[in-house]
Amino acid sequence: MIRVGVFGGRFDPPHIAHFIHTQLVFEAFNLDKILFVPSACPPHKEVHASFKDRLSMLKLAAKGIAGFEVSDIESQEGFSFTIDTLNKLKALYPDSKLFLIIGQDEYDSLNTWREPEKIGRIAELIVLPRVRKEKPESKQGVSFPQLPLINISSTSIRERIAQGKTIRYLVPDTVEAYIKEKQLYKESL
Repeated sequence: MIRVGVFGGRFDPPHIAHFIHTQLVFEAFNLDKILFVPSACPPHKEVHASFKDRLSMLKLAAKGIAGFEVSDIESQEGFSFTIDTLNKLKALYPDSKLFLIIGQDEYDSLNTWREPEKIGRIAELIVLPRVRKEKPESKQGVSFPQLPLINISSTSIRERIAQGKTIRYLVPDTVEAYIKEKQLYKESL
């Protein structure tokens, strides 16, 4: 049975905290692979770059990292719901154990997602810290790994770009080059 981490999100743009945390989770949970799944049209948040651009940036960032893959499974039109993606991935990887990697803020609002009770039946949850607060106790099907807090967000990166500030060290070099080439996020304020 292969152990597959599923890390979905806007990745608008992908930044180093995404990769630091997933590398630590990859090792701590003995995963065979982590699938980065950019949302085509997330129901709870807006996106600033196209799906194609976000997918391309993720592929550039994950290139050459053992066990990291990027999936375009949510490339369809319409909203991207986690339960639908997990069902598709379970069909693609029938002999797998799925681990859904989400941030603490997403976990706190999980009850607003489509069919949240089914999500926990398909995948074990791994919850990444977002703010410093007392670490919740892990429970059946939900883990809160001890990870460093990294105060980097896609929102702050977009703001820095719109203000003409550098994003060096906040995103992989390949992502920074792509953003510059495509002139992304210039008007994100």
